[in-house]
Amino acid sequence: MVNRIKKTAIAQQSGWELRDICVELGGTPVLQHIDLTLEPGSWTSLIGKTGAGKSTLVRLIKGLIPEFTGEYWLAGQPMARDRKGRARVVPEIGFVFQYPEHQIFETTVEKELSFALRMRGDSAKEIEVAIRKMLPVFGLSEELLHQSPLLLSGGQKRRLAIASVLIANPRLLILDEPTAALDPVSRRELLRVLRDWQRGGLNDEPRTVLFISHRMEDVAEYSDRVALLHNGHLLAHETAEKLFLHRSELLTQAGMPLPEAIELLRLTEQLSGRVLNPSSCREADVLKRVKEAWSTRKGTGGLADEYF
Repeated sequence: MVNRIKKTAIAQQSGWELRDICVELGGTPVLQHIDLTLEPGSWTSLIGKTGAGKSTLVRLIKGLIPEFTGEYWLAGQPMARDRKGRARVVPEIGFVFQYPEHQIFETTVEKELSFALRMRGDSAKEIEVAIRKMLPVFGLSEELLHQSPLLLSGGQKRRLAIASVLIANPRLLILDEPTAALDPVSRRELLRVLRDWQRGGLNDEPRTVLFISHRMEDVAEYSDRVALLHNGHLLAHETAEKLFLHRSELLTQAGMPLPEAIELLRLTEQLSGRVLNPSSCREADVLKRVKEAWSTRKGTGGLADEYF
């Protein structure tokens, strides 16, 4: 009884709380004893090799895995279940799948953007205001509203699909490789928009993001915390700085690479015999320390003279 009260108190202070979650699919264990908390207003990245259990975990959080063992609390309340005890879909969680343009199904851009709001019961005026506010954020013009989404370019379809999820202002946004197949410029622009939204740029209230990515550079750049899955187990749930700068052996154990900038940092430390300690794991901060280390070698006839 005491443990139950303590767990409830913890869940009430947090956004999404998973405790001792286990999932079997077809008799095979896929997730084993997962403990994970997603704090309100945070950006958590979920990483791991293919088959580690990432997709199963995010589907469970959305309510798309009907049967599992363990506890799942949302804002202090246990997850809603049907009469047979199966999990129900959580409507306040937005889910952007890989290649989100495949989620588009309405006949016009306007209908696609307004679908979630219409299902929620928003008024026509509220829907109009929300659409006018969302269009410039994703670089979509009002002239497109009455066009078929099929006539849009690939990049426009991707932006429309994500905008149609964000327009409902979900409390938690799950992003499953949303930048797949984008060129570097488009990838950075989309991540910037998502980061602005997460920090409250559209609604003056920070939102929570759970981000799946295989690009460690993006994970290091945007994450507050990183959850590392390996063979269905949660190997680590740390701040991005702690995982990438101080516990990188866990990444090696899980078969995951370091971000390129941190690989350069480690090489520079090895060659210089110094511990550089950047202020964060973000690329600009890491490269600043690398440049400082090499700049001290100017005049020695080494690489620093050529590149700095």
